[in-house]
Amino acid sequence: MKRPLTWTLSALTALALGASSLAHAQTRLQIGIVTALTGPMAAPGVFQMNGFKLAVEELNDGGGITVGGTRYTVELKVYDTRANPSDGASAMQRLASVDKVPVVLGELSSAVAAAIAPIAQDHALPLILTVPTGPNLTEQKNPFLFRVNAHNHQLNVALAEFLAKQGWSPLSFIAWNNDAGRGGVTGIRELLPAAKGGYVGYFNVGEVDFASHIANLRNNKSQAVMLFMDEEPGSLAIRQIRDAGLKIQLIGTLAMGSDRFLKRLDAQKLEGMVQYNAFPPNADVPRIRQFSQRYKTRFGEEAHGFAAQSYDGLMVAVAAMQAAGSVSNGKAIREALVRIEHTGVTGTLRFDSKGQASPSVYVTEWCADGKRRILYPESAKAGCGAG
Repeated sequence: MKRPLTWTLSALTALALGASSLAHAQTRLQIGIVTALTGPMAAPGVFQMNGFKLAVEELNDGGGITVGGTRYTVELKVYDTRANPSDGASAMQRLASVDKVPVVLGELSSAVAAAIAPIAQDHALPLILTVPTGPNLTEQKNPFLFRVNAHNHQLNVALAEFLAKQGWSPLSFIAWNNDAGRGGVTGIRELLPAAKGGYVGYFNVGEVDFASHIANLRNNKSQAVMLFMDEEPGSLAIRQIRDAGLKIQLIGTLAMGSDRFLKRLDAQKLEGMVQYNAFPPNADVPRIRQFSQRYKTRFGEEAHGFAAQSYDGLMVAVAAMQAAGSVSNGKAIREALVRIEHTGVTGTLRFDSKGQASPSVYVTEWCADGKRRILYPESAKAGCGAG
């Protein structure tokens, strides 16, 4: 005969506690991420993902987050857009309809962001951009679209203010043949009269030969050239310009202001080059210094503006869900984002009526020793090693 199953009070208590712990461990909150993990923008996609990962790890190491009285472990539901609008639209549709995430963050390409923003609006799903710079993205009257990073016009205003004091004329351009490149050129030329007499050349993604552009810069007697491109083409263009013996002032984008970019070239080729920057990782500012230390400990390399912006974007999303008291009500989360004021590693974040933040913009310069200095704004000006 089978022995009857009996439970002591202590055994029942242990079982109850175990069940409670199991339930607690299984309370997961997935946040949607869209970015380029492969394709032509995979390199900057690493920085973006590192920022998201660092934020999630810090939240979970602190015990997770509490929203509406429930504690959650945060997870990332990531889809690779390959910087392709159709892939981005498919990913966004899945996040909204199948995964039913409460908020989506990310993307690198302005074209992809433009493709996914209407889907976010259709599903009342807050979308927080952390890298795309196309100014028109926040001009579509989409109440569910927010952006933590500066757009092209904000970047250009800061850069033009700096360049106006340098007297480099004529100022020329080599830029991507896309919205970001053409928009950047148009923006600077509108803000800076000295730029109107320079050469303007465009190249397509995948092109590696800049010889014709270099010849045109020489013929134009350009004193400076603005390179609207990211790491890979930027390093190729700079190498070819310097190897051609063209002594011209180089002006880059925020993709060209990191130790990782230095590894593609050498300090001699970069010396004197300036670039706008969203996050000088070595600045002696507590919030910047602390983030940079955490980032380097985790990933073994210098922090990057894309990572800092993405870290802040995820923290803003969490703060909005906590303020809304919900991980499912997109409209309530959106209302919380409208009112939010969050102190992040890039500064104080608040969104205007169009969903656009106004973060600080810096201009840094490469020094002879491979370090960088901060040149702009005057209030942040600092020597080599600060940039």
